[in-house]
Amino acid sequence: CQGQVLKATVNTGCLPNLISKSCLNQLGLEEVSAMDCGDLSLPIPSVVGRVEHLELQFGQETVLCSALVVDDEMLEFCIGLQTLLSLKCCIDLEEGVLRCKALSEELPFLHASEEPGQ
Repeated sequence: CQGQVLKATVNTGCLPNLISKSCLNQLGLEEVSAMDCGDLSLPIPSVVGRVEHLELQFGQETVLCSALVVDDEMLEFCIGLQTLLSLKCCIDLEEGVLRCKALSEELPFLHASEEPGQ
């Protein structure tokens, strides 16, 4: 993201992308105030703003998206369902890859040492 490597989570239960305030500051990005975010009646705690025109690189492809800024330091960056759908992503848990049909990319995730329960 913005030329820096981030550890992102994938959350199919959350429609928008989420980025922590500290991660936003680390990337040198500015947020739009919460007052300008439109409908924040989402079931997401601690939304403090929004960032537009976020450049994410998936493999060799760069994608522009937006994210809600949250005041949650446990989260760095979360890819939400809206982005997954727009990129036509398929989560292959057997192979441990995220396939993005719209980008013709296959991205590895959940290395054996990171799998839950191990």
